[in-house]
Amino acid sequence: MTRRRFLQALSALALARAQGLRAEVVAEGLEAPWALAFLPGGGFLVSERPGRVRLVRGGRVGLYAELPVYHRGESGLLGLALHPRFPQVPYVYAYRTVEEGGLRNQVVRLRHEGERGVLDRVILDGIPARPHGLHSGGRIAFGPDGMLYVTTGEVYEREMAQDLASLGGKILRITPEGEPAPGNPFLGRRGARPEIYSLGHRNPQGLAWHPETGELFSSEHGPSGEQGFGHDEVNLILPGGNYGWPRGVGRLGDARYQDPLHFFPQGFPPGNLAFWRGALYLAGLRGEALLRLTLSGGKGAWRVAGVETVLSGFGRLREVQAGPDGALYVTTSNRDGRGRVRPGDDKVLRLL
Repeated sequence: MTRRRFLQALSALALARAQGLRAEVVAEGLEAPWALAFLPGGGFLVSERPGRVRLVRGGRVGLYAELPVYHRGESGLLGLALHPRFPQVPYVYAYRTVEEGGLRNQVVRLRHEGERGVLDRVILDGIPARPHGLHSGGRIAFGPDGMLYVTTGEVYEREMAQDLASLGGKILRITPEGEPAPGNPFLGRRGARPEIYSLGHRNPQGLAWHPETGELFSSEHGPSGEQGFGHDEVNLILPGGNYGWPRGVGRLGDARYQDPLHFFPQGFPPGNLAFWRGALYLAGLRGEALLRLTLSGGKGAWRVAGVETVLSGFGRLREVQAGPDGALYVTTSNRDGRGRVRPGDDKVLRLL
């Protein structure tokens, strides 16, 4: 390691310590990691965008599964989630882009077989994708209701986000078997996809539920040239809510659309977000930082009372999740084609 890189690493750790955090590297040498899934009994799975799932346990990194994907731009192997009753129900869910039979995104599930995962079946197909590979969405997570939530992008076709006949530019809600979830807001509406939970999204990247109220929060990329720049968002997601893209950006003040809980006028393209120690943490890609958002108010009336940087110096950050051990886990994303690769990249960091 050169002296300059050594000093950069020290600076990053100093910032974490200044905020009362200690950062350690628990896995490295990964290629564009996208999502984590924590295993009962210790260890975790991490997806790599080129199509691999790695198993990290006891300081060792092994190959858990390898799936064929269309890997270009922001597409490939993206989100991961475990069945809510895992391992009794031994399924791992993944979001991927595929080319065979027509380019699209889909949600698949793997059967967990100890140290390996074996593809079981596709549970949701036909999510829009385009050859440029951009705006594929890709975050998946099971909510407190036991349903699987899926974020999808509008693949740079803006009006898709307002089209109830399309799965693009939405947050979807499905059962573990891939059926539209009971109680979805557009069930039975003629011409509408019954999987849709909310619409008007450009490229949502994160999902997190408030640990006390159970409310759903999401992070989303604002425009990068097609309608100005910036205005990346943190949203409180309501069933049937329309979040306004492409009718405008930021706070529209229009009763037809849900205004963001918080937005960044100058831009802070986010990865995932997570609740931890009473605050909401947001990973930044181009912003290259981990932010802590302090919330005030209460259910249905939240506001962001403060925003502060708690970690920087590691480059692009994509995943953030609270682990079962009480720590906060963050992944770097410097090998995704848009970052400056640092020694050991990409990494999984553990913060305490």
